[in-house]
Parts: sequence; C-alpha cells; structure tokens
Amino acid sequence: MRHETVKREVEAPAQKGASGEPAASDAAYLRIDNLWKAFGDFLALKDVSLQIGKGEFICFLGPSGCGKTTLLRAIAGLDPQSRGTIHQGGRDISCLPASRRDYGIVFQSYALFPNLTVERNIAFGLENAKVPRAEIRSRVAELLRLVGLPDQAQKYPAQLSGGQQQRIALARAIAISPGLLLLDEPLSALDAKVRIHLRHEIKELQRKLGVTTVMVTHDQEEALSMADRIVVMNHGVIEQVGSPQEIYRDPASLFVADFIGETNKFPAENRGGTVRLGSRELSIAQGDFSEGQKLTVAIRPEDILPQGTGEASKSLNRLAVVIDDMEFLGAFWRTHLCGGDLGEETLIANFSMNAVRRLNLERGTALTIEIPVERVLAFSREA
Repeated sequence: MRHETVKREVEAPAQKGASGEPAASDAAYLRIDNLWKAFGDFLALKDVSLQIGKGEFICFLGPSGCGKTTLLRAIAGLDPQSRGTIHQGGRDISCLPASRRDYGIVFQSYALFPNLTVERNIAFGLENAKVPRAEIRSRVAELLRLVGLPDQAQKYPAQLSGGQQQRIALARAIAISPGLLLLDEPLSALDAKVRIHLRHEIKELQRKLGVTTVMVTHDQEEALSMADRIVVMNHGVIEQVGSPQEIYRDPASLFVADFIGETNKFPAENRGGTVRLGSRELSIAQGDFSEGQKLTVAIRPEDILPQGTGEASKSLNRLAVVIDDMEFLGAFWRTHLCGGDLGEETLIANFSMNAVRRLNLERGTALTIEIPVERVLAFSREA
C-alpha cells in the first residue's frame, strides 16, 4: 500500500516527550502503537505511538487537518487505522467494531435524539444493555444531579440551551460507566462564557469519576486549562507530549512554541551561545547548536520584563527600547517596542497593569527591557 512506502521515507523528528509515556502509571490503560491511517494517497496519521494512564485527562491539540480527530475516531473504532494496534486495559481492541469497545463519546453537535426526553436520552445506552427499569430510573436521576440538571428530566433537547444539551450528552456518555470517555470538540459550538464555565465542570466531573478521558480540541486555552497532559499534533505526527506547563514553557519544536501562545520570532545564527538581536547579543540557554548554525529564536511577550527608563546596562539580555504603541487588553497592556538597541527589529511585550502604572509607561517612553536567558528559545532552521 502507498502508506507503507511513505513510512520508510518519513522520519519522526527528535521530539521531547514524543514517546508519550503516562505521567504516573507503570502500565498504560490505553496504548497506541505505530498507528497509521491512509485515505487513498493521503496519510492522516504517520506512525503514531502513545500511552495514556488510567484516570488521565488527555487533550489532542493541533490545527485543522493535523490528525487529532482521525486518531480519536481510530480509538473509537469509527474509522479504523490502516496499520498499528490499540490496547485498552490490556485488551487488544485494534480490530473490534465500535459497538464492542468500552467507551462513551460526546460530539460537538450534541447528537441527542430530538424526539426523546432528556430522561430517555440518558437512559438510551442502559436500555440497550437491558438494565432493569428501576436501576435505570435511579441512574438517570443520579446523573442529572451530577451534571446539575435535576429538574430537566421530562424536557426535550430543543427546550434546553446549548450548554444544557451538552451536559445531557455528557450524562448519556457516562451512563454506562465506560472505561474511556472520548470528547470530540465538545465545547466548540458554545459561546465563550458558557464554554469557560462548562470546561471547569467537565474537568471536575472527570476528577470525581476518575474516568480516563481523551478530548480533541483546537483551542489551546481549553487544552491548557483542562488537560493533565497535552498531545500536540501536526501533519499526522505527534510533535510533543507533556503537561500544560511543559508544553508552554519548554516547547520541543518551533511549531509547538508558535502554536501554543504567542511568540516574537526572528532569524539568527549561533555565536558561541549568543544570538544577535538588533545591535545587541542575547544569551540562549538551551540547544546543542554548532557555531554559525542558523536558528529561529522565539521570545514570548510576557517574558519581556520592563526595567525602567534610561540607558540599558552593558549586560547581556538587556536592551534599550522605545514604546511605539500600546493596546489596553484588560489584564495587561500589549506593547510594541522598537528603536534603541533593536534597530530595525520590533518586539511585542505584554506588560502588567502594575508595571505600566509603576513605571509610568506610555507611547514614546524610552526604557530598558530584560529577557531572562532561560526564556530565549532557539530552534534550528533550514538554511
């Protein structure tokens, strides 16, 4: 097949955390080994391997077309892989149909039955499993209390808000006490305030139940706030696996640094552990780079620290700059820096309200900034 040929040609980059070991478990509850998925000549997944511990909350994160939904559907058996294996709880489920796999799933579109009441929607899986009626009534009442909708049993989906419908979809998914909960962009159809509120509720519910959960999202804030570990994907491969803090503060590739949060980027060359920005040299902390190697340097706006007005000192990673523009964004000021040691370069910095007030910063102010050495991220780039 076409994807077998491509496998020999495509090599996974050296990736920090790419092995996907579970955070705190000797034996993975869900293990994915060497998974490939081809749609004709197009490779949607390329040799993906991942281990997920029991009770973990994992987010698959990445841009549209990166393979995250394809991977979730392969786990569910809705779109089986072309090659590779999937084990759940020590059981090989690679070739099992979706109906024989142990999971509950929640979709972006809720997928509730419009002609059934809330009670009947939640009870659907239990009825199919031939659970006695008294147990079903008790379980449904328990789940409605759990998702905060105890008085909605006799309503129909059309009578509920989007957030309420998604809670009912969640209750239906966990009604049969599945070993695995799969969430396919469950919050993306909701407005911003409801989304923020519901992601907290979902995380609390997951902790309470202890169910192993895999969620697909393209929303980095959602992943950072909910996941125990994040799986960042791009072009069908895993770029990095790690905790939200690891992914954000120690990205394994320029793609991860650029996709998670915001960055200032500029081309540079390694000069014995320093790079030139404008007329100054900046020390870089990480990376085994050769002399003269071409790099891309990334600096997050919040890692640029204002030190006050006046001339910059001669120490590395301190630059004299001028504030060209300022945007008020509520919790902080987004500040455009230029001039001084930057020369023709520009930087965007996020300064706190307190810093702006304390230093009396405004458009046209000259000041000194400092960029901690460990926050100057450098990545090799093509010549």
